[in-house]
Amino acid sequence: MSNTLFVTPFMTPPRSSTATTMALDSNSSRRVPRNRDFLDKHGHRHHSYDPEKAPYPLSYDRQVLELENMDHSFVMHVKKSVSVVQFPDHISPKRSLDLGCGGGTWILDAAKEWPDCEFVGFDLVDVQVPSSFLEPDIASRVSWVHGNFLTTKLPFDDDEFDHVHMHGLGRGIPENKWGVLFEEVNRVLRPGGVVEVLEHDILFPTLPTWFTAPLRARNKRSDSVHYPNGSHHHIDKLPSSQPDIPPLPHDHALLESLYYAVFANRFINLRPTAILPIYFTSNFRRVISAPIVHFRMPALPPLQALPQPLPPNALLMEASLSSDRSETTSQPHAPLTPRPFAVSFSSTHSSATSKSASSGESSLFSHMDGSMLSYPTTSPADCSPQSPVLSCDTANTLNSEIATAHVVKKPLYTVDSSAAESTSMGVAPSHSLIPLDEIDKLSERSLAMQLYWSYQSVLACQEAMYEELLDRTRNRTGQLAECGWDSDQELSELESRTKFEILVDRYKRDMQARISLWCSLAELGWSVPPREAMSKAELVEEERLYRAMLEARRFASEEDLYTPCRSVRIFVGYKDVQ
Repeated sequence: MSNTLFVTPFMTPPRSSTATTMALDSNSSRRVPRNRDFLDKHGHRHHSYDPEKAPYPLSYDRQVLELENMDHSFVMHVKKSVSVVQFPDHISPKRSLDLGCGGGTWILDAAKEWPDCEFVGFDLVDVQVPSSFLEPDIASRVSWVHGNFLTTKLPFDDDEFDHVHMHGLGRGIPENKWGVLFEEVNRVLRPGGVVEVLEHDILFPTLPTWFTAPLRARNKRSDSVHYPNGSHHHIDKLPSSQPDIPPLPHDHALLESLYYAVFANRFINLRPTAILPIYFTSNFRRVISAPIVHFRMPALPPLQALPQPLPPNALLMEASLSSDRSETTSQPHAPLTPRPFAVSFSSTHSSATSKSASSGESSLFSHMDGSMLSYPTTSPADCSPQSPVLSCDTANTLNSEIATAHVVKKPLYTVDSSAAESTSMGVAPSHSLIPLDEIDKLSERSLAMQLYWSYQSVLACQEAMYEELLDRTRNRTGQLAECGWDSDQELSELESRTKFEILVDRYKRDMQARISLWCSLAELGWSVPPREAMSKAELVEEERLYRAMLEARRFASEEDLYTPCRSVRIFVGYKDVQ
């Protein structure tokens, strides 16, 4: 989920589908086969529809499609079912429509849970699992239909479905289209049929400056000249010709502004959880609106252990190896010990991992016994006689500082119960839609999944954000200046595209540091791979960065640590029995 944080169901890479796929011909209202039609934008796959007709701004890259799997796995874990609806007498639907089905993950699990139900997945483009990859029993009950429900009516008969499923459509539906869409959903539902909607607000997760400043310090070593005697001289930067700009609220203010502008320009409301009840209750008299659940940012994990120093003769060995390679000789040489390579998280496998995975003893979704989280800290090996940089006292000091970073388990979420309501007698209470008791059992590290989902959703919109940036460079340069576009001297001479990609990459790396994948791996029982050994100068710089990050955490406020990173809400509506 790229380095995937959580194990999700298998997602087949996009390919030509042999499933039953149909598209609506807008000129004749008949169904015709349709080939997938994508545009490549700087290496990212996007639909080819005009933004005014299909304003969905996210890409269809694999890591974006995998977010659907991750979200579905989370709902399945806490709800133990593909549906939040309590069906009478446990009788499952006979025909179900998944509107905006994406890759088809929900349908494939629902087909297993409801073996007597037929399914139709409707989506803008063909990214679903081909039928040749499905079990025959499931393939015979699933069909994929493609079209644009924002410009044409749904290509289904009145009263055709017992159940409609809608998950995460808010990022592609303008506010003035919700009413028409729910009218269509009401039309295709049979009397007594039910629609369930899971929606989330559009949030740009941010990081406070005290967190990102030390991460940025590594890139500014050239500002000072260090002499052999240990002294250093700071190089003053030339004064900027740019006018004084008020301090930005955080390092990624420009990306945040571009992200929200993408949806504002498409007339997409940033808070569908707040506006949907208006349109939902206008079309369904029997409605359950669950409370809004705000998942907070994950707690700050301790910093990862400092790496080992290089052996004293490492540089001589490297020079000797280079010299030997430049000489043509048949004399065999004894093997030299090379500088160790960094080990990738995705390729590391240990016996502890195998045990944890096979026995199911540990999971990022599992219940935590006790109130404290413990993670690996600096190991005793870092306090070695061979290390010219880290003395035992230094290592012990760092250990004691890290020990204070242990996290007391606090509620993973807050609930806005003021929004919850039921509009008809005989309907289950609104809180029954969300199994809060199951969410309470989740690990603290499960919040990293929510943050990952949110920031990956931002990255999925980067091409739409870049188009907004280009428009500002041509017509609204003042807005760019306010967001610090020209104030970063390291990027001032770069072209717009290169500069934009660097800003996006910074945001990605900062979020990866905040999520701290290694902590999730450690909790799952993986052995955290050792970091690449460093020279004396590199270790000095690493320790300086290490201390700067520890010191920065002293400025953390309660608001910074527990601000929401994701907000979700569930709605259920029933069509009146005529």
